Amino acid sequence: MSTDTAPSIGAREVEKRNLCTEVVPLHTVEDSSFLATRLVSSATTATTWRRLGCKQVALTTALATLVLCLLAHLGSIRSVHSMSELPLRSDVSGMEIKVAFGNEAFTCAKYGCLDVRSLNACQCSRFCVKEGNCCSDYKAVCAPWVWRPKQNPRLGPWTGCHPLGPITPPPGGWVYLPRGQPLEVRVLSYNPEWWHVIEQLGGNGNSVAKVVSDAARPRPFDFIGFQEFYDPWFGLTRPGFDASWLLKKYLFIRGEIGGPVGTVIGFRNDTWTLISRGQRFIAEDKKGNTYFGKRMAMWARFAHRVSGKTVFMMNHHGPLPSGTGGVCGGIATATNLLHIVAQNAKLGDAVIFVGDFNAVPGSQTVQMLSARLPHNFPGIDNVFTNLPASAVLSKGNLASGGSDHPGITVLLKLPGGVLP
Repeated sequence: MSTDTAPSIGAREVEKRNLCTEVVPLHTVEDSSFLATRLVSSATTATTWRRLGCKQVALTTALATLVLCLLAHLGSIRSVHSMSELPLRSDVSGMEIKVAFGNEAFTCAKYGCLDVRSLNACQCSRFCVKEGNCCSDYKAVCAPWVWRPKQNPRLGPWTGCHPLGPITPPPGGWVYLPRGQPLEVRVLSYNPEWWHVIEQLGGNGNSVAKVVSDAARPRPFDFIGFQEFYDPWFGLTRPGFDASWLLKKYLFIRGEIGGPVGTVIGFRNDTWTLISRGQRFIAEDKKGNTYFGKRMAMWARFAHRVSGKTVFMMNHHGPLPSGTGGVCGGIATATNLLHIVAQNAKLGDAVIFVGDFNAVPGSQTVQMLSARLPHNFPGIDNVFTNLPASAVLSKGNLASGGSDHPGITVLLKLPGGVLP
C-alpha cells in the first residue's frame, strides 16, 4: 500500500551514508563540453552536500569546482571515458523515447537512466564513470541529470489536477483491431512491498524471485509489471533462492531518476523487442500520514519478434489514500491515465494496463477506466485491456512472498485478423 516514489527512510539513510563516503573521481583530463556540465553541477552540489550534513564532501566539492574552472579555462580536449563526442540532447521528449524497430544495441536513451547498478550489458548510472562500464551514450543522455535529477526531462509533465481536455480515442478506437495470426501473451502484475520484504526481512529468502520463478515455469511470462520495487537487479538476487535465470531471460526498464522509481516493466528479451517508452505524472497523494508524493504511469511499446504483433504495456501505482484518487480525485486520475494510452498507443496495439491502483472496482478511477478498457480482477490490483472478454483464457492469484499483495496473472489471446 505504500509508495514507489523512493526507498524508505531507512534506505535513504543508507544511501546518504554511502553518498557521504563515496569518492567522486575528479579527472584532470576531460573533454571541454563535459567539463561545462560538471562545472554547473559541481557548483550547485557543494550546497546540497552541506545541507545533507556531508561537510567534508561539501568542502571537497567546492575545491573541485575551482579545479574545474581552471580546467575549463585551459580547454582540455581529451576524454577519460574513451567515448565518442555526443552532443547534449535538447530535443528529448518526456512523453516518449523512440527507438528504431529491431535496434538491439543497449543504450541509455532506449532503457533509461538509473541511480542503481544493473546487470545490463553496459551501465546508465553514476557508478559507471568510476567503474568504466558506461553505455556509449551515458554522457549525453544521463550525466547532465545525475546531480539535478528533478530537472530530468524524461520524467514527463505534471499538469496538476487539470486533465488535458477531452479524451480522444487512440488510433483505431478503444477496441483491439486484430491482425496477423493469433498470439497468446502471459502477464504478471505484482507489488512485492519493497520496504517490508527487501528491507525489513532482508529479502525473505529471495521470496519475490521465488514467486515469479515458480509461476513462470513451465510457461514464462511475456511481461511483468512490478510496483513498489525499487531495484529489480538487487531485489531479485537476495540470498536463499537462485533465480538468476530471470535476469537472463528478462530485461527491465524502470522509472527515470528524479521521480518515482518503484514502477518497473520487465519483458522476455528473446520474444519481444522494445520500440519506445515513456512516463508521466498523473496524480498526487493527499496530504497526511499516507503522503508519499506524486504518482506516475510508465508505458512501453513492444513488437513480437516472430509475428510482428505490437503491445502497449502500461504500469501504474495509484495514489493514496486508497479509493480516493489522491488529491485530484478519481476522475482526474483516470482521465490522465486514459490520455497516456490515447496519445501513445498506436494502431493495432494490444493495450495491457497493469498495476496496484489503490482503487477498488466501485471507485471513480476504476469505473472510468472500465468504461473504455475492461478490467479483470476484483481488488486494488488489476489488469485492464482493450481485448474482448473471450481473449482472457485464464487468470488467477499467486503467492505473496511476504508482501501485502499477491501477484496476479492473466493469460491473454490476441485474436488474429487483417487490419482495415
